[in-house]
Amino acid sequence: MTPLLKFEDLLVKAEKGAVVTLIFAMVCLSFLQVLLRIFFHSGIVWLDPLLRHMVLWAGLTGAALAARYSRHFALEAFGKLAPKAFHRPLEVFSSLFTVAASGLLFYAAWKFIRDEFTAGSVAFYINDLSVKGGWAELIIPLAFALIAFHALAGIFRPADAAEGQF
Repeated sequence: MTPLLKFEDLLVKAEKGAVVTLIFAMVCLSFLQVLLRIFFHSGIVWLDPLLRHMVLWAGLTGAALAARYSRHFALEAFGKLAPKAFHRPLEVFSSLFTVAASGLLFYAAWKFIRDEFTAGSVAFYINDLSVKGGWAELIIPLAFALIAFHALAGIFRPADAAEGQF
């Protein structure tokens, strides 16, 4: 196994851990908010925007995981109809297309995050602590970079290792 694929495996483990942690935390915090509203007729003011950003982080990290397992964007219709000799070239084309699209989206997202930091926008407040919009939305360019990395690594991954379980 090449160092690139070993690094990708470590990255996938970290991504899986992040998704599981985020989803567990979202369920617990949402349940807490519901209990507070039912029994105390109040809630934690900053919890709803935090949960919205956690959904963004979990969803985009999950999208990066989907890219690792080639379940993100695939030319499946062409793959099923094409002769077996064209399967590998179609996989490579799909991966390169994904890398290019993710690269463009990364660039746009990076400009967005840069503008968020420049403007000093605040995503939400936790008491006196202001969580800047740039930090809360940093997952957007990061996810596109991860998707591009997984797609690029997929070109070098053996065909039998490309498919897998989440």
